[in-house]
Amino acid sequence: GMAAGVLTAPDARAEAQHELLLFPSIDALEVFDLSPPDIVDSNLRASADVHYSYSGERFRMLGEYLLSTDESELERLQFGWSLSDNSMLWLGRFHSPSSFWISEFHHGQYLQTSITRPSLEQWEDHSGAAPSHITGLNFEIDWELENEAALGFSVAAGLAPKFDDHELVAFDMLDPRSGHGLSLSGRVSYRPDMFAPMQYGVVASWNEINVVPGVNIDLQDLDRINQLTAGVFADAQWQDWRIIASIVYHNNELRYIDGNVTDDYWLAYFQPEYSISEDVIVFGRADIGDGEDDSVYLHYLPSFLSHRNMVGVRWDFARFQSLTFEVADTSRQGVNFTHEHFKEVRAQWSAAF
Repeated sequence: GMAAGVLTAPDARAEAQHELLLFPSIDALEVFDLSPPDIVDSNLRASADVHYSYSGERFRMLGEYLLSTDESELERLQFGWSLSDNSMLWLGRFHSPSSFWISEFHHGQYLQTSITRPSLEQWEDHSGAAPSHITGLNFEIDWELENEAALGFSVAAGLAPKFDDHELVAFDMLDPRSGHGLSLSGRVSYRPDMFAPMQYGVVASWNEINVVPGVNIDLQDLDRINQLTAGVFADAQWQDWRIIASIVYHNNELRYIDGNVTDDYWLAYFQPEYSISEDVIVFGRADIGDGEDDSVYLHYLPSFLSHRNMVGVRWDFARFQSLTFEVADTSRQGVNFTHEHFKEVRAQWSAAF
């Protein structure tokens, strides 16, 4: 609904339009039953996602800047040309089309029902296992089918993140140092009704992730990680129910100085949502995987969330404002294949202005 409305540029044939949107949020996190102790801190976080778009007859521009109490980053800066009524070519920094959740909700917390994101869909700087920001070219095309159904394609080629210390680091347009490998990614989506949010599709990517050892001794002999991902997603809605789900296969070839190591695993999430009333939604999510516990690659991401079982409730108490609560039982990858466990209680105010 609103996600589509606020984040899609106006009709290219209309006169030039500017749009400025602000997505503020305040999050509170309390953690319990930490094992081992002192692995995660309770905290209070405030953030504002600023989203600007310009739409002319053929030219479009889109910028997104995230400012919070713990980070400040230019998330997207992309310039687009309308090649036809239903196709666009973008140049700049954009979200990888190989992630459904990221392409649908971006950084605006208000746009997603839950406070947390699935571990499969985490940002690079939150121990995400696959690239979420690409700098390069992105081609998008939508075809209208019979009965108002639609088929969409999005393919991108550009610079992949580097692996630096304990996380993936995307190309920074404000600090453009080289050393980034190639990223290819794509998504095919089918909408039974082009005017409704329900959709199904497939995603895939190929990423050459160059390694910067830094102070991490474990990375000294690792030169590059070649990562292949492929999966499916669904955003299904009927009556008061909505189910968002995705399963993605990851294959990582770790290229060491003295030989290669290959590992693979599956990551998946299943998030059912039920609207009790027009203003209240109860929801839950299971983040699961297969083979991820023994992954050599994920061993380098100790903060990666390997499992999370979560339930929550969201109340839209005013126009474009909501309060959300979540409780979760969570496991992180940890160091040396020893998982870290804790329970979370979260509260969030989010809005769109």
